[in-house]
Amino acid sequence: MSIVIEPAASPEQGVLQLAAVVVARFDEFTDLAAEYLQQRLGEPEYRLSDVELLALHGAEPPFGEPEAVIWADGSWMLRFAESRLEIADPYGIGVLFDGTSPCAIEDLSDADSA
Repeated sequence: MSIVIEPAASPEQGVLQLAAVVVARFDEFTDLAAEYLQQRLGEPEYRLSDVELLALHGAEPPFGEPEAVIWADGSWMLRFAESRLEIADPYGIGVLFDGTSPCAIEDLSDADSA
């Protein structure tokens, strides 16, 4: 497990409490994020190939190396650094959370152009 708090400074108490929840429930959040990706990435807007769609719904989700990124404002993302899906190349794919619920996909494939 890896947790990154951005920016690198002493976080406020609320952010520390969120980090404690994320650590305590990390496996649960990882499963929630993987399920969310499996549901959402099948939508036409993500244009997964037939092979990727099969991998998406295989016995093991095609995501690995999860890490939590928590920002100073209390927002956070669970990022899978490893994935067999093209959309996750080269920086992985993230799931943004609203509190403890997944709410959006963070496509990191074009992070260099930002």
